Amino acid sequence: MLSISSSFLYALLTNRVLLVDFGPDMVDLFCEPFHNSTWFLPRDFTFKGRANTPEFRETYSLGKLLRREEEEEEQKKEMPYVASLLQLFLSYDNDDYDKLFFKSETQPLLEKVPWLVLRSDQYFAPYLFLMPCFRAELDRMFPDDKETVFHHLGRYLFSPSNQVWGHITGFYDAYLAKADRRIGLQIRVFSLDKTPASLILSQVINCIQSGRNRTTTTTTAILVASLLNKMYKEWNEKAGATVVGVYRTNHEEIQVLGSSSHNMKALVDIYLLSMCDVLVTSPRSTFGYVAHGLAGLTPWILQSQDIEDEEQRVKEPACRRGVSKEPCLQFHANYYDTNPDHREPGGPVPVIMDCEDFQYGLKLVNRRV
Repeated sequence: MLSISSSFLYALLTNRVLLVDFGPDMVDLFCEPFHNSTWFLPRDFTFKGRANTPEFRETYSLGKLLRREEEEEEQKKEMPYVASLLQLFLSYDNDDYDKLFFKSETQPLLEKVPWLVLRSDQYFAPYLFLMPCFRAELDRMFPDDKETVFHHLGRYLFSPSNQVWGHITGFYDAYLAKADRRIGLQIRVFSLDKTPASLILSQVINCIQSGRNRTTTTTTAILVASLLNKMYKEWNEKAGATVVGVYRTNHEEIQVLGSSSHNMKALVDIYLLSMCDVLVTSPRSTFGYVAHGLAGLTPWILQSQDIEDEEQRVKEPACRRGVSKEPCLQFHANYYDTNPDHREPGGPVPVIMDCEDFQYGLKLVNRRV
């Protein structure tokens, strides 16, 4: 969802049509976003099913093309279909040549290519705001609020399918609707060896009970989205008197890649979290990014969970308020200086700052804090 929304924004900026190539585990999750049309890549498209292979990248990627041109004084080897198709490899593990996509000087070359096959697992929209060639148009598209870029793109593009929406509304009406306040907990643990579940639970409790997160209303419902069953069970035992219930939609304990059923349950969790009044999310979790982005909420982000302390003490404060409603671009190019002290006319813009939960990441903000 993060990379698709970024790709859609790029398509708008470059007057292109966005087509998506969903696998079998994704086709039943969303409704078609465009009236009387489809955004699915045709089944008989020449390169369907091949774009994720190393051979395709080696032959058609922009990065490989630019590397060969640099290595050879004159390009002697003609690339097949280079005039009609190029791959943009913008995943987290791309190289310096792939990253040349983010230089404004590269865009005129891409304007001549009718088919761009974009592969990404990143929310790269923030970096588009740093590119001089797009800055004016983006300011017109989002004149006042840079923190709702994903919120608007996501709400426009992603409408859950009838089956998914049925699960969402059924759970919400049964467990969350009657509470005065809904708190969503999105807990992702990357290493239980370093951070025991009991320590994470204490951290979450401290976060919720601190300051503005303290439950003061008549009734509160808590939604737990986590692969840790222990987290849910202990929450039920420690819930306060004003908590009407601690709920979770499923009992999945591991992430299952390529599973339509697992993806559907995950999407239900994301949308239910986006319906909460307060969100507490784990650092570095793209799952949490999507939830608070769709909600248009600034989350409370737990301190880094890689806590190595023999006494298993929770870091204080247990959580911090995020600086923005926007997701974080975790891996990015370094062509434009983002330091506000180094700004020059036509240089970096003041709507980008470092992510609070990912070193060297970037995110959109309305003001620097």
